[in-house]
Amino acid sequence: MQTRNIACALTLAGIAGLSGVVGGCASPSGQTTSERQASTMLMRDQTLARLEREHPNAKTALQAAAGYAVFQTIAMGAGIGGSNGFGVAEDHATGKQTFMRMSSNSLNAGVSAQENRLVLIFRDQAAFDRFVAGNWQWGGSASAGVSTSTGGGGTGNQAGASNDAVQVYQMTSSGFALTANLGAARFWPDANM
Repeated sequence: MQTRNIACALTLAGIAGLSGVVGGCASPSGQTTSERQASTMLMRDQTLARLEREHPNAKTALQAAAGYAVFQTIAMGAGIGGSNGFGVAEDHATGKQTFMRMSSNSLNAGVSAQENRLVLIFRDQAAFDRFVAGNWQWGGSASAGVSTSTGGGGTGNQAGASNDAVQVYQMTSSGFALTANLGAARFWPDANM
């Protein structure tokens, strides 16, 4: 799926004159609603397993959270860029899952296309409720904390950007991003999933 999504993003970049219009590239596989939901849930499970393996402290944050969301995104840009993606949010109190979409715009240097995974952990129920209702936006980038081990059995490659209500982990194919640079990101429920 990653190769298809990146090829789609690069093709659109050429067609759109590298304007950052990403369209519908980042989509779950499947023809039916149940197939798309199953694909999204598989992506979620793989992403959470990687997050917990590479950043053990995230498991505690997930367990204590009001809710969380996991997204797969394709980021593309040449000067002006953006990303789009799909994912699922889960309310810990009710177990209700909401399938969602996202898009963002940002300024980029150079030409790029990259698949990312985002995990948003909501500490606050009101913020989570606004998020799944489509009334929550990320306003820019936030620095992520990074710690590396120099022996002693500690963990390395740990990163997470946060504010009071939400903690964001952005994973790339090569590890954790040092910033959760979503630009002006918008999230909304997807009625077609």
